[in-house]
Amino acid sequence: MIVEYSDNIKNLDHQALMLDLNHALFDTGLIDHSFNIKTRIRANQDFLIGFGDNNQAYIHVRLAIMTGRTLEQRKLISDQLFRCLKNFEKYQAIGLEVQLCVELAEMLRDVYGKISVVK
Repeated sequence: MIVEYSDNIKNLDHQALMLDLNHALFDTGLIDHSFNIKTRIRANQDFLIGFGDNNQAYIHVRLAIMTGRTLEQRKLISDQLFRCLKNFEKYQAIGLEVQLCVELAEMLRDVYGKISVVK
C-alpha cells in the first residue's frame, strides 16, 4: 500500500494513518497474515491540481493486490480503506479542500515474486 499526499497538508501523523489503514485492510478478513501488508507513505512536494489556482490538497491510497478476488471482495477492501481515510483526522489542512482517494490495482499472481530471508 502506498499513501501519497500533497505537502500542503501539515502535521499528518504517518504512523497512525498507516496503522489505521493496515487494520482496516486486515479487518476485511481477506488478508491471511498482517505481515503480508506493507505500507509506505510519502509527501509530494511537486504536484498540481487542476490549473493550480485553488486551495486543494489530496491524500491518495493505492493498494496493489493479487488477482483472483471477486468484485465484491475488491469493493469491500476499497470501501474499508475509504472509510478509514474519511475518518482519519490527524492532520492539518486549514482552508484546503482535501480530495481523498482510494485506488486498487491488481498484480498478476503468476508473475509476482516474494521471498522472506532471515539473516
